[in-house]
Amino acid sequence: MESKVTKEQLEGLLQKIEGLPSMPALVQKLEQMMSDPDVNVQALSREIALDPGITASLIRLSNSAYYMPARPIRSVAEAIMTLGLSKVKEIVLVVAARGFLKVDLEAFKVKAPEIWDHSLLAAEISALIARKLKGQTTDDVAYTAGLLHDTGKIVLAQHLAKKYQLVQLAMSQNPDQSILDLEREHLGFTHVEIGASLMDLWEMPTELTDAVRFVYEPEKSSGNQELCAIVNVANAIVLSAGVGVDVGGLSMPLSQFAMRTLNFSDRDMEFYYTSVPELMEKLADLRTF
Repeated sequence: MESKVTKEQLEGLLQKIEGLPSMPALVQKLEQMMSDPDVNVQALSREIALDPGITASLIRLSNSAYYMPARPIRSVAEAIMTLGLSKVKEIVLVVAARGFLKVDLEAFKVKAPEIWDHSLLAAEISALIARKLKGQTTDDVAYTAGLLHDTGKIVLAQHLAKKYQLVQLAMSQNPDQSILDLEREHLGFTHVEIGASLMDLWEMPTELTDAVRFVYEPEKSSGNQELCAIVNVANAIVLSAGVGVDVGGLSMPLSQFAMRTLNFSDRDMEFYYTSVPELMEKLADLRTF
């Protein structure tokens, strides 16, 4: 079933929402600069240092037990030299995303730590899968996609809750029907399409937008199906481990296409599932940040 609204109409709807989550321009700038293989580290350091709030948080988190630097980090340049560009981008993204992901979602009866824990762990496992897979997806891209995969749910809960009551009612009456079909029927669009449109407004790379749009249906992506599959599997592992919650009951079952794409077995799923307690302990500094 196709959605009843176009991409342009979705973006128009988002632009009319007051208080819509925003992505700091610094994140977009870093994405652009780091896509250049000859990126100038000094220029990158200066760009980050222009934002005092993010700089302070970057230095604080760089010195946390999660990153375990060999010596104290005192500046952006030292963070880049010690941790590397991809880790610094990861920290900047976490700092930026915290503002709109660590929030109470009253419409879905979800507290801020639940959605934040879910997002951080999905990001961590996505990166681990990409690193082990050694395919076309880098671990930093997988981390970003895993962290931001639930943006559409955030928008629905915070800004379209009244409209979504129709979908919630339909869900209770038709528990076996696809949530995406119910959303299209009652809203004209889905929460993953809203999330993808928000990624477009943030001018994020196309493969990240696709990972949000096709998180439940990676086979429909015309781009990086591997990335979509990684986030699908990571999301399923996090939910099965009971970390955070299935926000609003909106997630869909684990994709068998994703399992085949990643050549994943039940043993692979068990490996990541049993690593969750250790990962949650490792993530303690980011979870409480």
